[in-house]
Amino acid sequence: MPALAVTAALALSGCSQNYWPDFSAGSGEEAATQTPATVPNAAPVPVSPTQVSRIVADISALSGAADDSLDATGLEARFTGDALTERKANYTIRKAVSDYEVVVPSITDQELGYQLVQSTESWPRTIFVVVASQAEEVAPAEGEADSTDDEQQAAADASPSLALIMTQQGPHENFLVSRTIALRGGITMPEAAPAEEGTALLADDLQTLLLAPAEVGTAYAAVLSGGTSVDQAADFDLEGDSLIERSGAAWVAQSAQAAAAGGSGINYSVSAAQSDAGIVSLSTGVGGAFVATTVLETRTEAPAEGSRWRPTVPKSLTALSGLEGQQEKLVSVVAHQLLFFVPGKDSGEKMQLLGYTSDLVSASNS
Repeated sequence: MPALAVTAALALSGCSQNYWPDFSAGSGEEAATQTPATVPNAAPVPVSPTQVSRIVADISALSGAADDSLDATGLEARFTGDALTERKANYTIRKAVSDYEVVVPSITDQELGYQLVQSTESWPRTIFVVVASQAEEVAPAEGEADSTDDEQQAAADASPSLALIMTQQGPHENFLVSRTIALRGGITMPEAAPAEEGTALLADDLQTLLLAPAEVGTAYAAVLSGGTSVDQAADFDLEGDSLIERSGAAWVAQSAQAAAAGGSGINYSVSAAQSDAGIVSLSTGVGGAFVATTVLETRTEAPAEGSRWRPTVPKSLTALSGLEGQQEKLVSVVAHQLLFFVPGKDSGEKMQLLGYTSDLVSASNS
């Protein structure tokens, strides 16, 4: 039962070609080519579209080889932070558990025409780009039936569009992917600033948004762990938010209901907090911002008072922790990489979760 609960909570929300978000609203590859911005007195856009494509192609090739072999060796050349932790943990589990259902989305070099490049003359430099996680579908041959809506949705769940957050720390370093976030199907992406103008990296304490970037993850963590009745929920558009619907407080309620139906004496609890990983906030150029952050959800399973039941470690958590058999307590940590659109303070709009990627990253018995 615990294993099933964990797996259900980690299904990615994604979109294939037919379910992509609507983007219509709007010395080498990383050498700093100073392309003047069109906005007077603005800093130049230091990375050209051609360079972005080269960077994405290199990341795709490196991650594709690692995904195929489940070998994280060498990923540090292009990955860091939560994006690296995600892949390392996922590979560790899948090497030990052949039928583990959570697979990190593949990163292709197929760009989907939505990118923001920080305009700056200094470092670090940040790029936001959306790519497909599966090559574009080939139309069915003549005489073959079109795929059904259910088949398309199944493909969508397996092949989300991905937002990559990439940062270059210095002039002689690679751009490294710090977060890979699966975008939600059916959303409309905010209009982006023109690529030739670039965008601004925003301060964590910026006060002109509905919430300062540093506060967004903390507020969402409160909703995740406390449910939609907490005060912080009023700042978010939670319609269709599948993460809230099956993680955090929802995971506790669903797991407790299943345990009660099975006659098991189990207590479930959860806590959530924004991680210490760096927050990335980029202006969209239309009065709002993208805020990328990570929330760590800690799930605890323990015997109810007087119960003889003890949690049994599922194979996925054994792979991460080395624990086996029954334990007095079982604690697992799920990392949620999150991307929000945060509107301006006076817009009257709410914050929206644009996408997320969730993965088990650690486990213990204390």
